[in-house]
Amino acid sequence: MMKFAPALAALASLAAAPALAEDRGFYVGFDIGQYAWDLDQGSLDRQVGGALDDIGLTELDGASEVSDDGLTWGIIVGYQVFRFLAVEAAYIDLGEVEYKRKSVVSDGFNTADAAAQLTAESAGPALSALGILPFMKRWQVYARGGVYFAGNDASAQLSSDGLSAGGRDSSSSQEFFWGAGAGYSNEHWTTRVEYQMFTNVGDGDTLDGVDADRIVIGAVYRY
Repeated sequence: MMKFAPALAALASLAAAPALAEDRGFYVGFDIGQYAWDLDQGSLDRQVGGALDDIGLTELDGASEVSDDGLTWGIIVGYQVFRFLAVEAAYIDLGEVEYKRKSVVSDGFNTADAAAQLTAESAGPALSALGILPFMKRWQVYARGGVYFAGNDASAQLSSDGLSAGGRDSSSSQEFFWGAGAGYSNEHWTTRVEYQMFTNVGDGDTLDGVDADRIVIGAVYRY
């Protein structure tokens, strides 16, 4: 029996080689899904009222609406360090938010209609590490933590009685984000479902630290 031991060991190593190869290496992929921003509509209402006060107008009545969710997408490049750990670089489009308010204002003598509109968007690269727990051969669950390098753009416009004023602002910021998901692997492809949370996106001048989240489905291809 002992003379067969080297041959059995060699066969075992060959059988294990494909599995070990799948535990490390580069991969690329994408995701797409829904984003939602946690906008404070009441705070924005108060900011518009303050801006009107600054130009000598008093708001008598008003109504506002927000559009703070929509389509998000990302492109992924990753490296599987070993079975339980991977690192990823990504480009993430975190979407656009919009706030609108229509008001009736007074200068103390006359009344007029006024309108305010604010829009903001964020996109940029991200770096993160994934802790992975494989189970049932093809399935995995994972947790993610990383940094989002945001490029933020915002614009604001206020108009009343045929007059208008506005401005634009761009900034960059770095925010922590985390996520949790599950994947199913088949050959070179892994299909994913994931939830991600981005905390305090933006700086004080542009987005003023708004939380945002993503729910996405995606796929990665392993070389």
